[in-house]
Amino acid sequence: MVIRADKSKNGAPWRAAILIAAALAAMAATLGAAGGTAMASAGAGGRTPLGRVWASWAYDPARHDIVLFGGDTGYQTGPDVVFGKTWTWDGVAWTRQNPAASPSPRTGAAVVYDGATHQLLLFGGSLLPFSGGGYQAGTWVWNGVTWTRLHPATSPPGRHNADLVYDRARHEVILFGGYDGRYLGDTWAWNGTTWTQLHPATSPPPRDTHSLVYDPASQTAILFGGFNGDRLGDTWSWDGTAWTQLNPATSPGIVSTAWQAAWDGASRQLILFGGDESGVFSSSTWTWDGTTWLQLHPAVSPAQRSYGSLTYDRALNRLVLFAGSTGHTDPSTIWEWNGTTWRRH
Repeated sequence: MVIRADKSKNGAPWRAAILIAAALAAMAATLGAAGGTAMASAGAGGRTPLGRVWASWAYDPARHDIVLFGGDTGYQTGPDVVFGKTWTWDGVAWTRQNPAASPSPRTGAAVVYDGATHQLLLFGGSLLPFSGGGYQAGTWVWNGVTWTRLHPATSPPGRHNADLVYDRARHEVILFGGYDGRYLGDTWAWNGTTWTQLHPATSPPPRDTHSLVYDPASQTAILFGGFNGDRLGDTWSWDGTAWTQLNPATSPGIVSTAWQAAWDGASRQLILFGGDESGVFSSSTWTWDGTTWLQLHPAVSPAQRSYGSLTYDRALNRLVLFAGSTGHTDPSTIWEWNGTTWRRH
């Protein structure tokens, strides 16, 4: 049975979780030596990936599919394993890729499509699940065939559970926050060649497990929620130069939504789903209208979940939600948002 502790708790349970994770690290490393676990990374005879939390999940418009990498087994029974296989989802079926090179198995690695270089960009992650440890600082790109590690002159320190967003107006990728044994509140920009740390006059408090989504209507990135020892429910915008705290009339509340937020290009909505409300997981759907948050009431909805991943599939004109945890299990189901309601694939 997986043993997990809430990061908001201090003392013996938290230290025990760290020790357990460390003890399991050797198992994870052994099982994952060839790019993930042969037995634990796939179900249904290896044809589909298992459910997981903190998976890197992003649409690749150059190849018209969604790429899945890494994550960990979260709340599933059995050893807590970190994944390292690369999968693609074309809207109908899964394909397990066999790249010549790949990042090491990791969880909580941020990923985004870089519209300037036309490649997926992946940064960070950790080798140990949940409790953290083995924080990575590698920058990798996916070209549809293989992964390539880049060696920029400057790079953010290693971390997991940060978030990346592509700023379409300024043609750069922005990284904010994460965790490396402490909660981080730094802002970095990627120009396709190297990283540059930015020093805005005001910044959101340090955090991880936040959502960061580009809103083309306002040409800003919207940051919501997260965790820094306490759950957070604040909303901020990034305009390429400065962070501004917003004061919406309504809000999803104090919740760690993590990567379950994305811009829906078809309905022109920024959608946020679910999240962790201090151990009680949500199944609410919210949208940002540029001024405030509005709760939607779709006829059909996924069960409560957090720590899954949401991305917009331009070929299908749908948001696609994969995996995450219900608090008890990690479903491997895929759900699509069509602008009005959710549909299980």
